Amino acid sequence: MSELKAPSLQSLLESERGSTDSLLAESLQLDFEDLDDAEFAIPPTEVLPSLEAVLSEFEADSDVASELGMPLPVHATPTPSIGEDSAVRTNGAGGGSIMRYTLLHGISAQLASAAERVNAGAASACAVSAYIAVGTSHGHILNFDVTQTLRWAHQDKHAQGAVASLAFNADSTRLLAGFARGLVAMLDTQTGDVLRELFDVITPNTGVLHVKWTSRSSLALCADAGGSVWSLSFTRKLGIRGCSSRCLFSGARGEVCAVEPLIMDAQGRHELDQYCIVALATLSKYFIVTVRPRLRVIKYHVLQGPPDCLPLLAWHLVLIQAADTSRSVDPVIVVGRGNQLFFHQLFVSNGRITLLYLRHVQLQSNLLSAHWLGPKCVASLDTAEILHLVDVRSSKELECMDMANAALVYGSAHFKGLATGGNVSPAFALAGTNACYNSVVSRGTQLYVLGARSLHIIGVRTWSERISYLVKHHRWQEACQLALDGYIASADRPRKRAQAKERIVMLFQEYIANSARAPDYCLGAIMNCLITVGELELLWTQLWEKLHNGSAELFLQHISEHIERESIRSVNPVISQALVEYWLRHSPAKLEQLILKLDWMCLDLNQVLKAVRKHRLYRAQIYLNTRALNDYTAALTELLPLVRPEDADLGNCLLVYVSSCLAGRGYPSGDIPAEQVQQVKHDVLRCLTSQHSVGNDDGEELPYPYLRALLKFDTRETLNVISLAFQEREFSNELGFSHRKRIIYLLLEIMTPENATWAEIGCLLNFIAQQISMQCLPRDRQLLERVLSHLAQEEIAHESSRQHSERESAWHELLSSNCLAEISTDEEQLRLAEKAQCYYVVEYLLEKLQRYDTILDCYIRNEARHETMFAYMERHVISPERCIFGQLKRHLPELLAINAKETTRLLALHYPNKIPELLEQLRAQEPLLFEFLKCLNERRCELEPSQLELLLELYCKMQPAEEVQEFLSTYLGYRLEQAIAIVEKYQLKRSVIYLYEMQESYAKAFALAMDLLRATAGEEGVKEAREICALLGRSVGILPADELERCWFELLQYVLPHPELQAITRSLLHEASQHIDLHNLVQLIMNTHNVSSSFGDIKDLLMGMLDSSRHKTEALRSTADHQCQQLHAQFAERRRQACRGLWVTTTKCSVCRQRLFDNTRVLVLGGCGHAVHENCLEEAETAVAECPRCFTALPEQRLILPKPSKNLICKSSSLEMGALQLKAPPRRFC
Repeated sequence: MSELKAPSLQSLLESERGSTDSLLAESLQLDFEDLDDAEFAIPPTEVLPSLEAVLSEFEADSDVASELGMPLPVHATPTPSIGEDSAVRTNGAGGGSIMRYTLLHGISAQLASAAERVNAGAASACAVSAYIAVGTSHGHILNFDVTQTLRWAHQDKHAQGAVASLAFNADSTRLLAGFARGLVAMLDTQTGDVLRELFDVITPNTGVLHVKWTSRSSLALCADAGGSVWSLSFTRKLGIRGCSSRCLFSGARGEVCAVEPLIMDAQGRHELDQYCIVALATLSKYFIVTVRPRLRVIKYHVLQGPPDCLPLLAWHLVLIQAADTSRSVDPVIVVGRGNQLFFHQLFVSNGRITLLYLRHVQLQSNLLSAHWLGPKCVASLDTAEILHLVDVRSSKELECMDMANAALVYGSAHFKGLATGGNVSPAFALAGTNACYNSVVSRGTQLYVLGARSLHIIGVRTWSERISYLVKHHRWQEACQLALDGYIASADRPRKRAQAKERIVMLFQEYIANSARAPDYCLGAIMNCLITVGELELLWTQLWEKLHNGSAELFLQHISEHIERESIRSVNPVISQALVEYWLRHSPAKLEQLILKLDWMCLDLNQVLKAVRKHRLYRAQIYLNTRALNDYTAALTELLPLVRPEDADLGNCLLVYVSSCLAGRGYPSGDIPAEQVQQVKHDVLRCLTSQHSVGNDDGEELPYPYLRALLKFDTRETLNVISLAFQEREFSNELGFSHRKRIIYLLLEIMTPENATWAEIGCLLNFIAQQISMQCLPRDRQLLERVLSHLAQEEIAHESSRQHSERESAWHELLSSNCLAEISTDEEQLRLAEKAQCYYVVEYLLEKLQRYDTILDCYIRNEARHETMFAYMERHVISPERCIFGQLKRHLPELLAINAKETTRLLALHYPNKIPELLEQLRAQEPLLFEFLKCLNERRCELEPSQLELLLELYCKMQPAEEVQEFLSTYLGYRLEQAIAIVEKYQLKRSVIYLYEMQESYAKAFALAMDLLRATAGEEGVKEAREICALLGRSVGILPADELERCWFELLQYVLPHPELQAITRSLLHEASQHIDLHNLVQLIMNTHNVSSSFGDIKDLLMGMLDSSRHKTEALRSTADHQCQQLHAQFAERRRQACRGLWVTTTKCSVCRQRLFDNTRVLVLGGCGHAVHENCLEEAETAVAECPRCFTALPEQRLILPKPSKNLICKSSSLEMGALQLKAPPRRFC
């Protein structure tokens, strides 16, 4: 082995690939960085151990990869001796940016050299710690340091076969090696000296599958090909090294395939550190055991999966946040088999070790290996040699990589026991078909994959490295999105957020340096990043200077999008000018939206005010006048004269603005400064109520032009705005009441018949009435008379239903608030309301005057209140003074016309004895009578036969024949003779046929049906013939046989000669053959003129009849055979149960505890073997569903032992009681 030296490693290190820093060297130098207790809310060390060592893997990265669900590698950058292989294919959500594939060229060259020069064989197992050890198929072990230099090589001298497993201890000073023929060797990692050679520590004639160090420095585990697990305790007494082995788990109880000790690196500061915990997995289950301080099983679970897949186990320390926001670092084990991965948390609760299920992940294909790559990702290799990176939190696949080119080493020979003669079970050999336990290992966030002559590393890039990778490949969009995700994810971590912001700024600088040819490429993503992190100055300086000559429009479009989303409130003045000019050319409406969302201080007011006036951007003009110029009346004085009824946009805009100002709110959003609210309200109200407009010199304008313009545009909405203003506290005091009265009189002065329509005046008067009723205005007699004169008008031209309803509501409010008592009595108001057809007011006054007998008239005449009318009657039906029935009887026709169903329901529910009287009242109004009777019948009310017959007659008069037929078939209770007479009167032949059949007068029904058949042709004739055939089929057993045969002959004599009925001829003949003599039927066919000359038709008919008979006979025979088979099977099962022996485990009744041989029948309860007396079971009050002694569920069928005698009991020397002697062999009853 002296020939195995590092060949020209110095030349490799000094090659053109880069510096001499080795990825492997840096990956094994763990750089722990301090944690900020305040930021991460980690408890002090005296309460919970310091977690630097535990959390180093996911806190060491200065970037925020952990927040992205990416594990953070502890390792450094690529080495000169490690090159990326372009032949490895990647895909997935990360687009190949997450996983990094590298090949260790130095180690791979040494493996190839060893195989060729010293016949070391192909690589078979590897282990990684501070060193990398590789075992070969010919028993060689090669140990490399972090620079890929071969430190030493060992060759087995005892012909123990291939190296099956390797393992470094915690401090990398010892290396355990297991061989295919059972040898376990311990080597010094510094010198390569053999310290121990153990030949007899496992099951004889078996090979080593696993060697693993535990958390105790002197304790290791070894699993052999027989499925047993052994503990190896290393000792050194008086300088003599020794080892004692003990079998922890025997392969006879289940073959252990996977062994994974839990290695805690908390240095005694975790509760689990006092235990030595191991996870074991067989082909059917997996379990967690403690080896120290004593051997004990903590938990086990069933593990199912394909027979050709091995179980997988892997531990990792994970930071877990509970539902109560508490955080802890506990070991999590991933258990896999087939395509399933299960995650469990191990922790100590109330002094006991507990295993808690966390989640389940299902993949697309079966797995070969599963390893943690950091605390949040699991790398799984499937049977197609595709490596999948799975995020544990989201259960989503992040990326996958094809590892087919790695020439993966499989340890199948060890699982099949080839080196020891194949002495393993078939199930064990089948499961180990694709075993790679010791050729795929992980350390930190790197996965080591051993090929036959090569060693590969798959690492996980950090967040910053992924961004650099995407930038290198010019994938700017993905790089920006990834950078932004990292920044957003670090929202509650200030230090990480600052680092993420710094990386985004660096990304921007890289973009500026690399986007000379296409400066607008991925511009939106870059701008989004800068805006999100708040680096707006870079937008206005470097980016704008680079783009303003060529891609300024695209820049301005992206800026506009962010302004609309309100992620930017202010822009650079130069850019704001360019933005205004750009949108003035393309879309002034879009410019208005942007102005409303921008801070006015960044705008050129001169430029913007000219633009908004020129392009009629009214909302922007109002916004600038109020926010920038602090003038709340200029917009009104400028824009109100421009309001026209057809210009709805401007009018609505001003109404909203006035409403906002009078309510103290800003326009279009926000609030007016508190110190200006009173002044703004006063200025706006004074402007609206000013008698003349600004700049009016001709004197021809009408007074109060601003308020008049708003009223002319939309009277109703203007009054609503004034009503809202009246609710402010400025109008609540005595001075406010005087202001209200002044405004009302101004409105009355403006809204005169000469200048407004009656509809507009009506809106004003309704408004005044509401204000008076709410006591918002003083009760002025003159004003009330003017309002009442409008409300009581008998007819108003072009009054809509809404306006009429508003007039009624205003009148009702005045009456309910007793505002009209001084100017008119209730009787006068009632007469006025009846003339004005204000029935809502009439109802109120009638209620007030207690004239209940005419209230229903108000509901009937007011169409808007028809729905509430029935609720009124339902509510007061039990009050005699309301006279509900009298009003119902008087207005019954109107009520039936409005809603017949509700009216009928009310009468049937509350006045069922009055229904005959009401029916007599409706005799002269047949449509209403029909509706009433129909509703009563649908409600299943008890109707007399005469009433049902009256309903039937009305059906015949007013409904089509189909409705009559449905009525006859749905409802019963009518007399058949009278019903037949009624339908015959209206010549409804189908209904007559139905009634004849109900009367069992099939001959009459057939004769009438034949008349219908003769009167139809074509498809209708075919349909009629089928119905007659069905009618004759239903008459079997009722109609005499000779009469039935005559009917069939008559039907066939009509059907056979008609060519249009040939489609049903065959089916009719087959049906008739069951009721007509075959000789007569053939004679009929021969005598029919259109078929007598066609022997083929007769032949087909006869053959069809014979086939039908044969099919029926075959069906009957098959049914009989099937029934006989079922009966035979049931009988055989009963006989088997009867002949079966009984296992009775007690000679006392389980109920009464007396002997069973007391001449009573005994019931054997079930598989438990307990028995009871039949009488004891019958005396139980309820059915017994379980054994009264052991509570085992009882079967439905119980075996009965008839009256066992005393000679069936034999005494046993070992038992106090005897046992039942059985002739048949005893077996469990189930």
